Amino acid sequence: MIRLGILETDTLYEDLLSDYQSYGQMFAAFFQRLGTTPDIRFYDAQNGELPKAHDCDAYLITGSKAGVYDSLPWISELSSWIQQAFERKEKIAGICFGHQILAHSLGGFAGKSEKGWGIGVHTTEVIHHPAWLNDDASHIRLIYSHQDQVERLPTNAKKLFQSEFCDNAAFFIDQRILAFQGHPEFTAEYLARLLPRRKENIGESRYQQGMNTLNQPMDADRVGRWLLEFMQL
Repeated sequence: MIRLGILETDTLYEDLLSDYQSYGQMFAAFFQRLGTTPDIRFYDAQNGELPKAHDCDAYLITGSKAGVYDSLPWISELSSWIQQAFERKEKIAGICFGHQILAHSLGGFAGKSEKGWGIGVHTTEVIHHPAWLNDDASHIRLIYSHQDQVERLPTNAKKLFQSEFCDNAAFFIDQRILAFQGHPEFTAEYLARLLPRRKENIGESRYQQGMNTLNQPMDADRVGRWLLEFMQL
């Protein structure tokens, strides 16, 4: 059984805690729905809890309300851990904020996008298929909820997904890094409960457009299997 370390980089809003617990627990439930139950260890990255060398077989960094550019001690500590773990050739996946801080820490750049918020179900084009991936999908639909984007990939990274709105929607580095801007672990119900509190910042028109996409089919399970395949390489 794979030993998976989930680095939690946020705390859910109080009204969501009883139903969803945490982003880490959402991933645990997601993988269980896919029929796989990794041996999961949770790390509270916000409070400086980070894995030691080779604690686990693979790691996953969750989403967060924070931005990689925020002057918070735990963000710089996490960035340093990413650089060191990468040098040790450990395997790391990232989602949303995790996607951004992986790029930002390894020589790319992430920041607040001039395009504004990306919310709801978005379709991206698959432009590379890693050699280890047993899938020939041409497009992927996932839930998105972000106002920051990866503007520049690390020099040794390959783009995995792109769209007109989000040019670097996913990337990978060899068999060591796999990162997605979208949220395979989110459900339409969760996003519908999360977004109303951000409606004013998002803007009425974009908010409604995003909410209107939530009845579309999604490829979350497919991307979940990609994550599991990557972790077990």
